Amino acid sequence: MVIVVGADAVQSGAAPVIRDIADRTLTGVVNTWAAKGLFPWNHPAHLGTIGLQADDAELAGLAGFDDVVLCGVSNDELDRAELDHLGVRWRDVLPADIDAETFPMRAEPTPRPALYTDLAAVCGPLYTIDDTPLNPARAAADLAGALPDGGVVCADAGRSGFWIGRTFATRTLGSVQLPIRDAAGFAATQAAMARRLGRFSVAIVDAVDTGTQAVMSRASDLVVEVWTDDGSGEVLASQARLDRLLAAHDRGGAHVVRLEVDFSAIHALIAVAGAPRWTV
Repeated sequence: MVIVVGADAVQSGAAPVIRDIADRTLTGVVNTWAAKGLFPWNHPAHLGTIGLQADDAELAGLAGFDDVVLCGVSNDELDRAELDHLGVRWRDVLPADIDAETFPMRAEPTPRPALYTDLAAVCGPLYTIDDTPLNPARAAADLAGALPDGGVVCADAGRSGFWIGRTFATRTLGSVQLPIRDAAGFAATQAAMARRLGRFSVAIVDAVDTGTQAVMSRASDLVVEVWTDDGSGEVLASQARLDRLLAAHDRGGAHVVRLEVDFSAIHALIAVAGAPRWTV
C-alpha cells in the first residue's frame, strides 16, 4: 500500500494521523505540491512530491502497488483518468476515515521511487552552484535554509511556483503555500495573511500582476520577490539576495524586489519527469 496525500487532508487536520500511520506501519507517503511539508524532505516515509510534471505518477511507481490510497487529493492535484491510463489501482479515502488498522505492517520502509531519487539526482547539484544569476533550485534552497521557525514561502501557479514546489526542501508543514489551481494574487494574499499573524513570509511571483497589485494596495506589511530572466532583476549572489529579503522584511511596509534567475535547468527536469503542469 501507499498513501497519496493532498490539500484537503492537510486542511482537515488529518496530517498527524497520516504521520502516525507512516511511522507505525512504515507505509510510504507521496504528497501533492499542495501538501508539501507533511514530512521533512529526508524522512524515510517521504516518497516525493507528485503532480507537478507529466510523468510524476509513473515515476512514483503507483501502478506497482496493490492499493493506492488517495487521501484528500483533488482531481486538480492528480487526475484520476491519468491514473486509470497507467493501470493504477486507486481508491479515495476521506481524511476523516483514514485508519491505521487498515494498513499492514511492513518489515522496512517503502523504497523510494524514481520520483524521489531521479529528481534528487538532478536537483541536488543545482543546490550547490554559486553562479549568478542564481538558478531557481539554489534560490529555493537558500530560502528553505534561511526560513525561521514559523516562516512561510508562498508562490503562485507559474514558473517560480513550479520551482518552489519541485525543489524547496520542506522541514515543516505550512512552510510552503502553493495553490491547488491558478488564482490571481494567491502568493501575495497568503504572505500578507501570515505577516499579520507575526510570521516571516515572502511571496514569490513571476510578475506583479493585477491580483498581486490589489493585495499590495491593501497590505501594510508584505515582501514580494519577482523571479525574472528578462534583465529587469538584480543579479545577486546567494547571501546578498537573502540579506536583501531579510532587510526588507525587517523594515516593514510593502516591498517588491526583483531577482534575476537563470531558468535554463528546466530542461534537465523535463528530461526526467516530462513537461511541467504549470506554464514555465
